[in-house]
Amino acid sequence: MSKAISLNRPAVSYRFQRVYPGLQTGHALTVQTKRQQPVRFFMQQSDLDGACGVHIAAMILAIHDLAKPSALHEMSHRKSGISALVWQAFQHTYFAGVHPEEWVELVDGLNLPLALTAKYGVQDDADGRALEWLMRGGDLVALAFASVKHSRTKHWALAVGVEGAVVGKVHLPDTILLLDPSAGEPSFNVANARMRLHAPRASSRSTKPKALNSTGETKRKPVIWLYEAAEWSAEEVRLLAAVRIRRLPD
Repeated sequence: MSKAISLNRPAVSYRFQRVYPGLQTGHALTVQTKRQQPVRFFMQQSDLDGACGVHIAAMILAIHDLAKPSALHEMSHRKSGISALVWQAFQHTYFAGVHPEEWVELVDGLNLPLALTAKYGVQDDADGRALEWLMRGGDLVALAFASVKHSRTKHWALAVGVEGAVVGKVHLPDTILLLDPSAGEPSFNVANARMRLHAPRASSRSTKPKALNSTGETKRKPVIWLYEAAEWSAEEVRLLAAVRIRRLPD
C-alpha cells in the first residue's frame, strides 16, 4: 500500500548568492582575463582623498581587461594609454568627489568598448533596477549612495553580486555585495561590504507605488538600505544612482 503524498508540505527555503563571473576568491580577490595568470584588481583609496569614483572606474577597467592594474596604479605618471586617459578625465575629482551624472559622462567620454545604463534615484527606480541587473549574474553595477541621517556620507562602491532567500520557487534578493575602495581588500570572499534591505522585497523588479504626487502620477517610496562593512558601524543609506557597465563585443 503506497503512502499518501501530503500537499501541505512547507516550501523549501535556503539562501542563494549570485556573483559576477570570472571573480576568483583566495588569499586575494582576482579576475581571470585573457592573460595566463589571474589578475589582482582591487583598488584601495586613502583616508584623505575623495576618489572612490575613480577607484571603482579603475576596477571596472581591470575586470574587463581594458587596462592593466599595474598601469592604473601609475595613472598620474602615465603619458599615454588608457590609464593616462583615466587620470586626465578624473584628476579634478580626486579630492572633491564626483556626482553620478558626471561619473557617467567621464567614463563614457573615455570612448572604450563599454555600454553604460544609468538610473537615478527613486524616480528611475535605481534600487529595483540594480537588483534586477545583479540577479542576472553577469553585470557590474556602480552604485552611488548617501547617508539617510546626515550629509557626511556620499560614496561610490562597485556591486559585484547579490544574495537573498529562496522560498519554494520564488527568489527574494535582499543584499547587494560590494567592493568598497575605502574598506580592506577582501580575502577568501568576493566582497568587503554589503547593502542589506531592512525587510526583503517581494521582487527584484520595480518598487511598488505607494502614493500619488501633485500631478496625479504614482510615486515610489524611497528604499532604505543598511550599509555594512567590517571597518565601521552600520549606517542607513539610500541609492543616488545605479549604473550598469557591460563590455561590448570586440
